[in-house]
Amino acid sequence: MIMNAVELLIAMLLGIIASLMAWWILTHSLVPKILFAPFISKVKVKGKEDYKFRIGIRNIGNRDIIDVEIIIELIIKGFDKDVPSNTSYIQLKLNKPRLPKIKKKNQWALTINTTNLPNSLLPVYKNKNFEDLLRIENAEAKIVVFGYDRFSGTRKVFESKHYTINDIEEKLFEKKYYGKYL
Repeated sequence: MIMNAVELLIAMLLGIIASLMAWWILTHSLVPKILFAPFISKVKVKGKEDYKFRIGIRNIGNRDIIDVEIIIELIIKGFDKDVPSNTSYIQLKLNKPRLPKIKKKNQWALTINTTNLPNSLLPVYKNKNFEDLLRIENAEAKIVVFGYDRFSGTRKVFESKHYTINDIEEKLFEKKYYGKYL
C-alpha cells in the first residue's frame, strides 16, 4: 500500500516535469523568432537623386509566423516644445506593413515611406527623407513586428533595438549577414 502511494507520487511528479518540459520546448524553442538587421539600408534610386531606406527582418525561428503586422515608429524626446519632457511616438509608413506569412528561415527587406508623413511632422518635415527625420534632436526609430505562431496560434511581439542616425548605412543587405541574414 505504501509502495503504491510512493509509485503514484513519483509518477505524478514525472508527469508534471515532462509536461513542463514539453510546454517550455513548444513555447521557447520551437517558435518563430525575428532577427532585425543591425542597420537601416540606404540605397540610391536609379535615375533619381533620391534614396530609399529599408529595414531588414528575418524569421530565424523553427516555425512560420502568420498574419504579420510591421510598424516603424519615430521616437523623439522633447519633440513637443510645449511639453519638452514628453516623448513622442510617430508611426511612419512601410511599403508592406502587413504580410500574410513569414516562413521559417525567410527574410524581408521593407521600404520606409516618408511621402505621407503624419500631421505631427508637417509642414516642417514635408519633403524630408528618413535620414533627415533621424537627424531631429533626440530622434530614434524602432521596429515592432506582431504575428501569430502558425502552429500554436500564440500572438508574438518582437521589438528591434532603437536605431539612430549612426545606424544608417549606404549599402544593400547582404545574403550572408552573420551567415544567416538577407
